[in-house]
Amino acid sequence: MGQHRTDDTRRRGISRGVVFGFLAIVVVAVLVVVWVSLGNRITADGDDAAKACVEGPATVTVLADPALATPLNTIAGAYNATKPVVRDQCITVTVAPQDAKVTLDGLTGTWDPESMGPYPAAWVPASSVWSAQLLTARSAVVDGNPESLVTSPVVLAVAPELARAAGSDVGWLDIPTLARRDNSLADLGLRGWGSLKMALAAGPGSDASVLAAEAIATQVSRTTTGGLTAADADSAMVTSTLTDLRRRAPTPTDGVATGALPTIANSGNPAAASIHAIPITEQALYDATRTDTSPGVVELLPDGPTPLADYPVIDLTGEQVSAAQAEAVTRFFDFVRTPEQLKSVTALGFRGNAPLPAATAAVTFPVTNNPMPAPEPAAATAIAKIILGG
Repeated sequence: MGQHRTDDTRRRGISRGVVFGFLAIVVVAVLVVVWVSLGNRITADGDDAAKACVEGPATVTVLADPALATPLNTIAGAYNATKPVVRDQCITVTVAPQDAKVTLDGLTGTWDPESMGPYPAAWVPASSVWSAQLLTARSAVVDGNPESLVTSPVVLAVAPELARAAGSDVGWLDIPTLARRDNSLADLGLRGWGSLKMALAAGPGSDASVLAAEAIATQVSRTTTGGLTAADADSAMVTSTLTDLRRRAPTPTDGVATGALPTIANSGNPAAASIHAIPITEQALYDATRTDTSPGVVELLPDGPTPLADYPVIDLTGEQVSAAQAEAVTRFFDFVRTPEQLKSVTALGFRGNAPLPAATAAVTFPVTNNPMPAPEPAAATAIAKIILGG
């Protein structure tokens, strides 16, 4: 009787190649699990280290126009409550008010911490009047291009009678003539008023004066495309017009725009008042008159491109601003710009990406479809020198 072959009677085994392949898959899977676990642990350790502020605390100072400093400081409190950590440092943002001229002098000269406080990581003046001067004098301390946070149109604060008579017939181009020519206001039906007595504030918060002058210069120079250039600002026509306007201008109380409001409102006879008008930001006029149901002073928006106080955020750089402070201030203003936070600013009469307050008898928040193009920094600096001196 024959016999079967041995390999036919034995149960066939599993291929060694299959076994080795399976083991390789298992090993790879284990390595992947270990690698992911290790990565998660490293990330968790990094997060724990960050939360522990291994590099210590850091204070970020922001200087702002006094009108904006209070709401910004409130927002800073909300931001600090989120316990921000930047580059392993626990961040605290503080916002302090400071006069723009003082800040500019410190940034372009020598910063004195004893009298001026800590060196700022950012500065938010009322307008690009100041960023232009800083860029012209010392651009190396400015990081990037300043971007507007909120805006406020520059208007003329006038008696209601003058606002009604002027209507939409008076533009920025007409202001120098109305101030210079005898009995010019009679052409508006205001007999007995004489010439326009427009004050120009040159003290703290004088941005509106310079911005109004920029609007006049833009019209006088017939600038139709782009902003006012340095050549425009230095032209004989512009310099003579603005110098004469400055010479004729009455000085408001304390050299500030709001100091002229009682003179206009409480004269009893607006025609005989020592001041008929003064450039002022819409927000400042709103703040001064918002509770008045029958105000003695209202806004007049002259025809032509509207100058804006643009509240630029000027990020500062240099050896006095650390990398953590620079990054933290950027994150802070990203937080400020959210509608939820910005609404506390626009509620005060600033214009931005959040609702405005209701119109009042003095300030109606009109639509401004024709904003004035920003002048070149050198042009803005030249205009400021004429209006403010120095």
